[in-house]
Amino acid sequence: MNKTTISILAAACSLVSAQAGETPSLGKAPAKGPVPQINVPAVCDCFNAGSSSVSVYASGLLPDSGAGELSDAFGGGLAYDYFFTPNVGFMVDATWSGTSSVTHLFTGSLVLRAPITSICLAPYVFGGGGYHTNGTSQDVWHVGGGVDYRITNCWGLFADARYTWASDTQDYTIVRAGVRFGF
Repeated sequence: MNKTTISILAAACSLVSAQAGETPSLGKAPAKGPVPQINVPAVCDCFNAGSSSVSVYASGLLPDSGAGELSDAFGGGLAYDYFFTPNVGFMVDATWSGTSSVTHLFTGSLVLRAPITSICLAPYVFGGGGYHTNGTSQDVWHVGGGVDYRITNCWGLFADARYTWASDTQDYTIVRAGVRFGF
């Protein structure tokens, strides 16, 4: 019985010491230095403060119903935007539409966006003013909204729409979709 009791006590001591953690080593303990940091790129860092982009887009001009000099037309344009913070920036753009005569639209906008960086998506709203000419030169004001989706940090897709109030012709909506190149 003594051998059995001693064997059980020895086994119990072995189990307890195995659960206690590291076995002590003779000599010096290994020095613990700083944990090396791993640089993992952000899923989407294209909506940071100080970011800007250039856009190329196709557009559609949809005038309000009623008699007027504007008609439904396709077109395109270029835009540049710059963001002071991740949420506030400005955009300038030039759009040309092929109505009965070519419509030239030049605008500037204040842009407010709400980036969802985990999926590289930024819904936004904007508003501002500009200049429209197609035989009739006039001031315009607009408000709109859209969405910006970045496929990589360098480029992405966007789509938006704006309602435009014109001082001399009928009011109209501009719908745009295109490619955005960030830098």
